[in-house]
Amino acid sequence: MNLTLHVWRQPDAGSPGKFVTYQATDVDAHMSFLEMLDVVNEGLVARGEDPIAFDHDCREGICGTCGVVINGRPHGGQPRTTTCQLHMRKFHDGDSIVIEPWRASAFPVVKDLIVDRTAFDRIIGRGGFITAPTGGAEDAKRTPTWRSTRPPASGAARAWRRARTRRRRSSPPPRSGTWASCRRDSPSGGPGSST
Repeated sequence: MNLTLHVWRQPDAGSPGKFVTYQATDVDAHMSFLEMLDVVNEGLVARGEDPIAFDHDCREGICGTCGVVINGRPHGGQPRTTTCQLHMRKFHDGDSIVIEPWRASAFPVVKDLIVDRTAFDRIIGRGGFITAPTGGAEDAKRTPTWRSTRPPASGAARAWRRARTRRRRSSPPPRSGTWASCRRDSPSGGPGSST
């Protein structure tokens, strides 16, 4: 498929930026969005032009570093999908795509589609917005045991266990007259009789 890309180009943080139009030709529908940008960049380098700067890390839909705004929607607007996992089959031949950086005062543009994520990295470095000690991440290859599936022994977990125990203690006893009690207490000839 052939696409028209309107990409935000900004040489550095102190310079003004603008949209520049590029043609992406022979794009495979199975490519990811970042792979399509890689192909466009190869063409730009072959012509002696500066490639489009964009951020990426894992390319597995985990880190979120590749975040850009595509057609006015973060990561392209497909639910629960990062830019690196957005495939070109979501677009149609002849589409015009606007690609710009994630604009926020906390994330100033460094170059083209790359923003300064220092503010976000500080939040991650301090454990996010939670105050409960959560410990480190478990090894992904470790087989879970009953101990590893229990909630952490934080204040919230202790409160959860106390509430669960209270619910168990306050649940009403089984009603008399149920089928189970009929089987035990029924006179001969009744529904639960053994004769």
